[in-house]
Amino acid sequence: MKRYFILVFIFIGILTSCEEKEIMEYSDDSLYVSFVADATKDSVVLSFKSYPAGEVTWEIPVKAVGVWERGEREYTISVDKEMTTLPVELYKLPEKCVFHAGQDQDTIEIILYNGPILAEKAYRLVLKVDANDEVKEGELNFRRAIFQVSDKLERPKWWTELNGGYGYANIFNIAETYYLGSYSEVKYTMFLEELAKDNVVFDGEDTAILKKYSLRLKYRVQEYNDAPENAGKPLCDENGDPIVIPVVG
Repeated sequence: MKRYFILVFIFIGILTSCEEKEIMEYSDDSLYVSFVADATKDSVVLSFKSYPAGEVTWEIPVKAVGVWERGEREYTISVDKEMTTLPVELYKLPEKCVFHAGQDQDTIEIILYNGPILAEKAYRLVLKVDANDEVKEGELNFRRAIFQVSDKLERPKWWTELNGGYGYANIFNIAETYYLGSYSEVKYTMFLEELAKDNVVFDGEDTAILKKYSLRLKYRVQEYNDAPENAGKPLCDENGDPIVIPVVG
């Protein structure tokens, strides 16, 4: 987590040093496009352990202010070379992007590929919108999309973010509280194994999938623990703690 804070400070420094007192002036005939995620707070952590095919097409939401209702606007995206460490052969960007008329949000797609170097450490891919005569960059904090890509086992965002609570307050993580319990590499590896049996890739969105395969994992752990040869020796994670799956079904 520390490296993400360092990355955020570097990102802010680069932007503010170039545009220290920027005030965005909106033109009547320009569309201001930016990414939906705040780059100073959020990045995509992607591990190919969750995508065994070795290739993944990733949708990136973008937003805009300006003249979107007047017609489609074409633009391109590119990498921020100062911040990107992911080799060029491990990603593919679209030749052109289109922000469709009549909406204030859209999506673009990139392709990410696995490679041997990703087993060593995570590499960074940072994307930006290229300004042209009709499209400009939007809000400062939303001008970059940041990816941390590896083939190492990384705790997924859906198992870390506060996405459950009461009213308007998110105070706990749904996967941890209701389904899989506390994170461990052994538990996550076993969960991925259960998904792989049905060739399922889980992106954190469908709670029905989360429940189904959490239950499968729970029964698998229970079967191991109930075996006579394992009496008194429950299945444990890499920390020596018994694996507990709280999902009820």
